[in-house]
Amino acid sequence: MNNRGNNTRERASLRDALFGVPHRYECAGPREPRKGALTVSGILDKAILLLLLGAICLFVLWPVACILLRSLGDGEGGFTLAAYAEVWSRYRENLWNSVFVGVLSALACTVFSTATAIFIATRRGWVKMACMALLLITMVSPPFVSSLAYIQLYGRRGWITYRLLGISWDPYNCWGVIWMQSISFVPLNALLLIGILSKLDTGSLQAARDLGAKPAAILRDVVLPLMGPGILVSLLLSFVRSLSDYGTPVIIGGRFSTIASEIYLQLVGYSDLEKSSAMNMFLLLPAIAAFFLYRYLMRRSDKLSEGGRARQGRLELSLSRCGLAGVAIAAVSILFFLMMVLQYGCIFLAGFLKSTKGVYSFTLRNWEELWRLDTTTMVRSVVYALIVSLVGTLFAMLFAYYMERRRVPGRSFFDCVATLPYMLPGTCFGIGYILAFNHEPLKLTGTAVIVLANMLFKQLPTATKICSASLTQVPLALERSARDLGGGQLAVLRDVILPSLRPAFLSCFVYNFSSSMTTAGAIIFLINPGKKLAVFKLFDAVYTGDYAVASLIASVIIVIVLAVEGLAYLITWKGGMRRVS
Repeated sequence: MNNRGNNTRERASLRDALFGVPHRYECAGPREPRKGALTVSGILDKAILLLLLGAICLFVLWPVACILLRSLGDGEGGFTLAAYAEVWSRYRENLWNSVFVGVLSALACTVFSTATAIFIATRRGWVKMACMALLLITMVSPPFVSSLAYIQLYGRRGWITYRLLGISWDPYNCWGVIWMQSISFVPLNALLLIGILSKLDTGSLQAARDLGAKPAAILRDVVLPLMGPGILVSLLLSFVRSLSDYGTPVIIGGRFSTIASEIYLQLVGYSDLEKSSAMNMFLLLPAIAAFFLYRYLMRRSDKLSEGGRARQGRLELSLSRCGLAGVAIAAVSILFFLMMVLQYGCIFLAGFLKSTKGVYSFTLRNWEELWRLDTTTMVRSVVYALIVSLVGTLFAMLFAYYMERRRVPGRSFFDCVATLPYMLPGTCFGIGYILAFNHEPLKLTGTAVIVLANMLFKQLPTATKICSASLTQVPLALERSARDLGGGQLAVLRDVILPSLRPAFLSCFVYNFSSSMTTAGAIIFLINPGKKLAVFKLFDAVYTGDYAVASLIASVIIVIVLAVEGLAYLITWKGGMRRVS
């Protein structure tokens, strides 16, 4: 009887081996749950996905919809275009001012950005390191710093205009706004163009050189055309940022007003949400159009540089041999860096100087006053930034994973919705939160939650893109191997995906922290007056003329952000050294 059973089992095993049927008598691993069966891991996985998608709809899509509905409302439950008609009739000049300033600022900023990027890409050694360090400082500086430095350097009693040149002139006009916006937008655009230059095909440059082309011709006919899409992107980004900038026109615009500054005054002075919503829609439409054009141009730029990815190298081009073009690029770049040195040197020094009958002397009185009045404000800013950095980075990692790897239904729609905050002007996103969360059942206005949520989702698009780029370097085979060994979706996420995204975590953490410490436009209408953040203390100090305290606040914010970034990169470097050893 036993022999018959053994023979039957042997014949079954042989048949399974011949026809590819899995062995039925040996345990090959954990048994997969039946299709449709609910497990604790599956329930948690679905709950995380629903939480992510629900948060995107609630904190991004709903506020934008509220702005549109409020701009079309008549106050009695009906729809009307009266707010748009009033904005067009009464604030047409402000719209024209916004376009005028935006175009000139974008053109000037693009010239400075292109020249600076080429100058840095052709430098070597300590010169390049110093230039990149200066760009890093300008990237993490809070808003209103340019306006503060502009007043102290070129104001009626400015260090350069009055004390050095003996000129007393009125700096509060549209040209001051254009100049400060042009300088302020350069660092981000320059870093973008430097990244494009690093992808250029060095083989094209060598081929042009072998055919007898001079450096000036290589710069004109090879380098600049390949940078063309990036230059257009710089132009678009500068124009959109100029449209949404309210701080510079408010501080140094004088009687000159743009639509963004008028939105700020309408809300702060009159609390007119219908008119402010309509004004924001005028800003929103060109911002969305510019964003989609930006995505097209960036894809085109990647295609132009894709063919030479295997032959990337240093940009071997001597500006001194490029004729007038090389001289102009060097001159514009040196002018920009000189402006930056003067600007931040003025910021760091002004807080420790006092003027007595036109004579400056060193003092610590402003420093003592700062810490006596604003200690809690600075601590609150750091705490908020840390919360947003941790929660926002984890949210971005999970969202990128579910969109890129899990391929959930409607992923294109949710990805587009998550990108909306990048397109929206800061004031528009802030007003949307006022309209969406100022009543039951989810009344958040006046609380810290609404500020933290606004910061998190305003910075989510960039953080998600960082995580998505890092996910492309995690092999799918690694995830599939974990699944074949019996790991569930949550186990794969916990043990494979999240550890592999450690570099992205640090990059997102640094980005979220620096952005949270320096953000202003999106949360200016959401801050409780009794619980202000450091960046708004800076705005109040500049607006009221207390420039010494404003300089100290700006300096402390810059030092804190740089210290956190340095600590993060130190942790990254030590972790890499441990893995190598």
